[in-house]
Amino acid sequence: MDGSSTSGLSLADLASLVDAGGGEAPSRSGDEVLMIRQADELVRRSRERLQESVSTARSHGVSWQEIGATLGVSRQAAFKRFGTKGEAGMMAAPVTDLSDRTSAVFAHLDAGDYEAVRAHMTYACGRALTKRKLMSVWDQIRSDTGRLEACVDSTVQTADGSTPLSTLANRHLSNGAIVQVTLHHEAGEWIGRVAYNGFGKITGILIAPPGSRDLPF
Repeated sequence: MDGSSTSGLSLADLASLVDAGGGEAPSRSGDEVLMIRQADELVRRSRERLQESVSTARSHGVSWQEIGATLGVSRQAAFKRFGTKGEAGMMAAPVTDLSDRTSAVFAHLDAGDYEAVRAHMTYACGRALTKRKLMSVWDQIRSDTGRLEACVDSTVQTADGSTPLSTLANRHLSNGAIVQVTLHHEAGEWIGRVAYNGFGKITGILIAPPGSRDLPF
């Protein structure tokens, strides 16, 4: 393994790789930069994992007092870091049009650019939808129906699929959202669905034939 891409590694494997690299001198020119890149990726993914863990804990009723105690800080500090900061960030940041992002996801897949899609995934989603798994599905779709020509008929729903949203609400949603588009290929159509969490990160991607029922989301 050349180590130039770490997107397929688990967080534990990446940590082991960084730990092993930090204890020995670089063997050839360029290894120093690679080690820095791997360490930076570990920090980024660890922060993302921590944020997801706190969000999951909160959704299961864990108090800010308990979260703060676990992290060795006050409940106010925990809330400021993971609650207020995140909420304020969503409101202050430019609105993300989830319909546009969904169209871009499938355009990137058609171009073979998995990394552009992976950049918007949560840690858990990235582990489940590996490059090999996701691109093999897309390659089969292209083999059956040709290249992607357009994404149309975009609809946005709440995460449970029960409440259609107006275009004004097509942005980061506190409880997440699901965007569905029709994928027009050269020789056929598919349903494309992308699930997002409240921070606009991808939690799932689904492609199915038109008219499919009982989909996972």
